[in-house]
Amino acid sequence: MESLDNFKKYFNEDFWRAFRNKQIFVDLPKTNKEKDVVIAQIYKSIIDKTYYPSTPRLYINRNKGHNVTRIVPVFHLKDYCIYYYCIKILERKIAYNRIPNTFGGWTLGGLIRKSEDDEMIKRKEDFDRNENFLAEVGGISVTEFSFNPQAWSIAYGDLNSKLYASAKEKKFNYVTELDIANYYDSVRLDILEERIREAFNVKYTDIISLLFHFLNYWNRKVNGYNKQTVGIPQDAMGDCSRILANFYLQPYDKFLFDLCEKHHGKYLRYADDQFIFAESEKTLSLLIFKASEKLNCLGLSINQNKVRISQVNELIHSRSFKAFDLLKNRDDKKNKNKVEKFVDHYLKILDAKGLDNIKDKGTPLLNKALFCPALAKIDIAKKTKILGCYLDDGYLENIKSRNFEKIYRLLSKKERLKFINKLDKLSKKLVHNAFHYEVLYFYSRYKIKTEQIKNRIRKLESI
Repeated sequence: MESLDNFKKYFNEDFWRAFRNKQIFVDLPKTNKEKDVVIAQIYKSIIDKTYYPSTPRLYINRNKGHNVTRIVPVFHLKDYCIYYYCIKILERKIAYNRIPNTFGGWTLGGLIRKSEDDEMIKRKEDFDRNENFLAEVGGISVTEFSFNPQAWSIAYGDLNSKLYASAKEKKFNYVTELDIANYYDSVRLDILEERIREAFNVKYTDIISLLFHFLNYWNRKVNGYNKQTVGIPQDAMGDCSRILANFYLQPYDKFLFDLCEKHHGKYLRYADDQFIFAESEKTLSLLIFKASEKLNCLGLSINQNKVRISQVNELIHSRSFKAFDLLKNRDDKKNKNKVEKFVDHYLKILDAKGLDNIKDKGTPLLNKALFCPALAKIDIAKKTKILGCYLDDGYLENIKSRNFEKIYRLLSKKERLKFINKLDKLSKKLVHNAFHYEVLYFYSRYKIKTEQIKNRIRKLESI
């Protein structure tokens, strides 16, 4: 085990900033001195072999659709520190993408001394900008708050550019979109531990044991004192689990990449979302069969209800690549004409009742427009129409606090009162507490009364 001074360096400003303004969820030390005391106590618990995971501080319930719940645990700070530290030590061998066109293996961020204030200012600006990106794209997998949001934005952008380029290649006629059923919940910890131990020498034995001590016993509210053998936490700070999940899939990635090459196809993966391109529907069917067969060896399976086979031009339409092309550069977001064209495109799809064939029923398109500064300056008639889309219950139910803030700023004083009233009414109806926590954070930032939302959260705990 390294020294206390070295241990403290892992918990730099990148680490603490990921939690900032989210103290609804995690109680943070307020000063650097208090941080050092907390970290020293955690270090001592590792050295003395007294560390034991706490049960989660709370659970966030998200609506996956049709009221099916995704349960997201929120850990205590000491458990986040342990999880982060273990992955940070191990990431040099497990946090990378071994196979081309797969995304999910970027690191947690670098080691920086707290005294480097000038660099921290620059990193804070980058962090804020890329957190806005995460809010903008909406439903990207896994993360709530990221230790390294810039890497998320780069990877997501890289995936979409390669996906679009592949769809435009004339040699591919068909594509399938696949999703792994209950991905994180199905990871076998024995397989994961064996592969990690194979990657490291005996020097890392204690760190790996500490990691799996956490993974085996964090979920005692469900397991009691029984050891957990399957599943990694899809927790609010999802970066650590993302790295493990990506590493777990690498043998499958190599198998499917090689198989697609053999059959003149192409394989891409981002988290649990996969895309396979092929020349014919017959070849595609074979590749899906072999993919499901290989996944079964890892205790995983394809979600058969989400398998989508289409011609590549349908993928271009459903992913709205041409619309996103209008605003692909940052400078374009300030261009009123391009934003108006973007809004026109969305409203045209909406008028044609074509959202059922668009990814997530057009939500990513709405998010993209919402985060364009020029949206506030477009023609008033178009602005009124698009605002109606943002105020739809279906859109509001599953967005982040940053989206609430953006909508709020677009509204007049009178419209803002109606907006708050609408959110209050929704809170009385919705049973997934993720919505209420996002509204609570938004209300807190804008000094709007929070008592009704807090009462609703407490009431939902007893359901």
